[in-house]
Amino acid sequence: MSKKIRDAISRNRVVGRLKFARDRLFYRYFRARGAARAREFAKTLRSSGSSRLCFTIAFNTPWVIDALTKAWQVHPTGMLLVVIDNSSNEAARTSIEDICRQRGVPYFGLPRNRERHWSRSHGTAVNWVFDNIVRHVRPELFGFIDHDCFPIAPFDMPGRMEGKKVFGLKFGPTENFRYKAGSNDRQWCLWGGFCFFRFSAVEHITMDFTPRMELGLDTGGGNWLPLYSHLTEKDVATVEMTFMPVAFGGATGEHELFDGTMFHVGGSSYAQQTNTRHHRGPEHRQLLSDYIWDKYLGGVGDRLVSTP
Repeated sequence: MSKKIRDAISRNRVVGRLKFARDRLFYRYFRARGAARAREFAKTLRSSGSSRLCFTIAFNTPWVIDALTKAWQVHPTGMLLVVIDNSSNEAARTSIEDICRQRGVPYFGLPRNRERHWSRSHGTAVNWVFDNIVRHVRPELFGFIDHDCFPIAPFDMPGRMEGKKVFGLKFGPTENFRYKAGSNDRQWCLWGGFCFFRFSAVEHITMDFTPRMELGLDTGGGNWLPLYSHLTEKDVATVEMTFMPVAFGGATGEHELFDGTMFHVGGSSYAQQTNTRHHRGPEHRQLLSDYIWDKYLGGVGDRLVSTP
């Protein structure tokens, strides 16, 4: 079956509603797993005294979490970083938990997520965190950031949310889901890898961070109907996405940069995805890790994971 036919089926609204109903049944079962542990973890977060929480969903890439947790120490953001582990690899979970312990970053391992589609897996994990942790912490501000998106300079996230209900990277419907939302777009969402919320604005909403392919919206698209469709322009703060050229080890390419401050590697969990023209598997990841540490994190001396 060609990609064009598969995309057409995915965008069919009837097919979309059937898939949504199926996914909600799966999610009800998944949400109940580990809920008691999550409430205890929520108590720990409340006792930290922080009311501004930034969650990241880790997935099988300790070297990325190593860089992210270091970047959070080096470049202030005004948010407490919390690592939620959705990894399918047990060794990766062990390594990520150890990194968080050494850097003093709160860590929580999700129950096993059987969803195989990477975008739905991510969205389902974010839903789980919102329902089982955020609702119990009741922070002033909270949000979600991709595990390979990190600050390269100080970034005042609470300041950007002053007087706003939501803040993030805004996308409209498109065939490849990588499209800046325009004024004529009826549906839009904040990308699930960079989205922040004022809890008082969403506490009574059934949030849904899963993709809605029939609307052309990627991770976070499920929030269009319950939340974004009811917001006005003055409720929303957004970041501008530009592309940064990179060159190392004979490879050239580009990575995303949000407001000139948040560097997004992209595709770091998936061997088949890369944002450079010359992908060489582990060798490329090693060079990329070296590049990130040398350019943005003060050198590799404080790196905890040497081999991606």
